[in-house]
Amino acid sequence: MNGATSSARILRATAVVASAGLALSAALIPAAPAEAAQATVRIVWVSQADALGRVAVKVKCQPTGKHKKKTCTGTVRAKVGSLTSAKTKFAIKAKKAKTVRVKLSAKQLQAIHDAKGNQRKASFVVVGSAPKKSTVKKTRTVKIAAPLRVVLMDTQASQGGVGVSMTCVSSKTCKGSASITVGGKTSAKTSFSILPKQLKTYRLTLSAAQLAALNGAKGSALGARITAAVTAPLRLQVIGSGSLEIPADPTDPGDPVDPVDPGGGHDHGDGDDESPYSHAYREGASWTPSEYDTCTAAEHNEYAVIGPDGKLYPGWHPPVHERADGTTCAFGHEHGDDPRNSDIYAWAMEQYAAEAAAAPNNREIVTVDKAAGEYLDVATDRALGLPFGYGSERLTEYSNANPTGPNVHRHEDDPGHKVIVSNNQKLRDGSNTAIKFPNTFGAPTELACDYLMKMHQGSHSNDPTKNNTHELFYAVQCNDGTKIFATTMTNYGNANELHSSCTRPFSGGQSAPTAVPTIGSDLPRGDGGMRLIPTADCISKYTTNGTGVYRTSDAGAGTTDDRRGSPASQTNGWWWAGYERWQSFTSITDESGKEIVRYEPWFGLQNPVRYYVSNSGKKADGTADTAVARLNDLAWEEGYQLGWQPWASQRAASETKVDWKSPDAWFNGAIRDAWITAAKVDHQSGSSNALYITPWGKGARVEPFEGSLRIYVSRTTNTGYVLSTVPSLTSRHTRTGEALNRDASASAPKSMNFFYDYGKDKAGNPLGVHAPN
Repeated sequence: MNGATSSARILRATAVVASAGLALSAALIPAAPAEAAQATVRIVWVSQADALGRVAVKVKCQPTGKHKKKTCTGTVRAKVGSLTSAKTKFAIKAKKAKTVRVKLSAKQLQAIHDAKGNQRKASFVVVGSAPKKSTVKKTRTVKIAAPLRVVLMDTQASQGGVGVSMTCVSSKTCKGSASITVGGKTSAKTSFSILPKQLKTYRLTLSAAQLAALNGAKGSALGARITAAVTAPLRLQVIGSGSLEIPADPTDPGDPVDPVDPGGGHDHGDGDDESPYSHAYREGASWTPSEYDTCTAAEHNEYAVIGPDGKLYPGWHPPVHERADGTTCAFGHEHGDDPRNSDIYAWAMEQYAAEAAAAPNNREIVTVDKAAGEYLDVATDRALGLPFGYGSERLTEYSNANPTGPNVHRHEDDPGHKVIVSNNQKLRDGSNTAIKFPNTFGAPTELACDYLMKMHQGSHSNDPTKNNTHELFYAVQCNDGTKIFATTMTNYGNANELHSSCTRPFSGGQSAPTAVPTIGSDLPRGDGGMRLIPTADCISKYTTNGTGVYRTSDAGAGTTDDRRGSPASQTNGWWWAGYERWQSFTSITDESGKEIVRYEPWFGLQNPVRYYVSNSGKKADGTADTAVARLNDLAWEEGYQLGWQPWASQRAASETKVDWKSPDAWFNGAIRDAWITAAKVDHQSGSSNALYITPWGKGARVEPFEGSLRIYVSRTTNTGYVLSTVPSLTSRHTRTGEALNRDASASAPKSMNFFYDYGKDKAGNPLGVHAPN
């Protein structure tokens, strides 16, 4: 918008309809018992209109007696007062349900808009024609939801025009034309085209008659109305109202005014509670395809989910997408395990649904299939899911509300979100002995748990060489009654510090990891954990200049690889120089400071893309930052690694350097493992299972507060037998106790001894994964 022009909040916004999307606000009410008993069809639920103005009506075929195996046929129509939509036909097999979409007419939408509050009751009528005639209906209150908003309008005309900002809140591009009415006169139309989730400013030219009216007002403001005639994705008119004047001294029109916060001080990048999109969805761009990817951004958006706050978030998807026509495309990144394979997925989704329905969110949530963990947010007509970036979103709100605390924001990219599923996980202590607890009858019972976790672990950039805070979702249920569901912004050690990967203890003879000071982060210090990241010193000592001696001996020389210098070592175990391990530490405390939960899973990377070099890097603004190099590039540098895998194969395949972002690069961050151990719970005397915490995991209390996250903690205590929450190196070597439990389905990742390669399917076929992943 013109910097020499002041702006003001749009005083009111309305929508005049030719055809619009709808929001359903009434609860989903079952059909009357008598009606349901006689009808061969039943309406399960009615949802919001989609972007094309169609309402989804789920119909179930339930014939009885001699018709119990017959297919149900019929029509669905919508009625608003005396106005009736066109009929939509259906055919549904016996005992099955099907979603039928009914398109509301423009006259129906107009009638809804003209009603008080832009909402009105509508009836959805299902007429069954076979196997026998029957009619059922549901009545709902529907409300218009326009795909475009008029956000800002200049309050002072400048150079014969006025600036208007509009945002397209639809998932589809908004197109149409805009005009301004002032002094009873309307300007010419200006065409607009705004991409989904984008804001764009247009300059509308005032007519001579409008300028004359403004000049005649002699410095006083006149009422002004912006009319945006939207033609796509729906045909409707969106109106924004304000005022407009010509300043007394046009050479000094005054300072611009923030229409959201006239007093100033509001950072529009800090978050918008009214926006239907989370930072993770819009700032992370959800995802933008690279030259190596064959899927589109729109196809990626198909996997978006609704969070408890009603905002849209990126969600889990397979690395390869299957289209409706049977063809496939690749996203170029993966998100680990399918969370739906977790034995506690349905329970986790139940917790999200509870948070969404409770204050302050107060969302209308429909249980579609509790056993499958399927819940529908009525207002958006989208399913709840595991939302990537939900903790970061709450941190923004919490930091804005608590400026005296660690006032930081943390938004992470889409590819780095990784899901881990482990079902029936047997837990062991530091001596590789099964952890046991007394069951109901007092008999010692081996502790076993189901885990569903989602962490953010970027492997390609310099971010983790300096930043310690990463989002961690953690859910667990154990056979001793322990239950935890929590999302926190977890610190993996301290900011501006990493630990050298090749100095971590692999055996009793190894020294403690060496801390390396770094630079460039404004995040707070951590309470525990660390990030073990490969460094240039490690690569030089064990890879490019490695002697190849075995781990148990310092004598001899040669070029035979061992576990020190290469990820393809003889044992296929962790390689000292480059294996990356993020050691989390989460301690949840109540308002008194008492610790009620602690867990410390570790997350490993066998093929990280980058390694730390120095603190001589520069940010875009010229300030100091860390610098990194790429491990795949070593295939075209001198050193012992040229005789070891994977660099030997990389060099043999191409004498010229392969782009480190290419699917042909071996180092892509997809080969990972997890070190899982028991969580500690001390909440037996707690007053509630459901609590609210800060994004840092502190101040657990029963009532929600601004920026809080809802958690679930069982009112149990296991401190008598869970003595440590630190993963065991001894148990980890045998992998009999803390191994990840996977099914044998074709969709499972390729198993590699200690690791899983999420860049390949079970058979070893590549899935197009590459950095950034």
